[in-house]
Amino acid sequence: MSRNILKTLSFSFGIAFTLAALSYAVYPVLETESLQTRKGFTSLIWIEAMLATLFMAVALRICPLSVSIRRQTLFVGNLAFKASETELRKLFGQHGEVFSIRLMLDKVTRKPRGYGFVEMDESGAKKAIAALNEQEFMGRPLRVSTANEPGRNN
Repeated sequence: MSRNILKTLSFSFGIAFTLAALSYAVYPVLETESLQTRKGFTSLIWIEAMLATLFMAVALRICPLSVSIRRQTLFVGNLAFKASETELRKLFGQHGEVFSIRLMLDKVTRKPRGYGFVEMDESGAKKAIAALNEQEFMGRPLRVSTANEPGRNN
């Protein structure tokens, strides 16, 4: 599931829980006779809120939110040849959401060429450039900068 759907579901669940708690607390104002009726009323609100959450989840699955996250590709140079995608994802993930990593390999030998590209959210990319450029990683100072992407007028 995408991060947006999980955030929406957790938000909806929070609203459902809050509605149930409020209805339980506010119900005495309605002057009911018994506690059993109060619990039934709270359960009804809880069920309605959970059905609304389920409906929202299905609706988002069918027609997802069109939240556009601005992405930026970073050039990462002077990489150690033993650097892996997992290690880079962990390193860059500290600064923002990482969407993809491409480590460049030699076409003939299939050995690492010592550079790659990291695609991240725009604000995270700016933080990563500021924090990681010229920082040592696996014994070598990284070169991190904005990649020259084909088709963009930079």
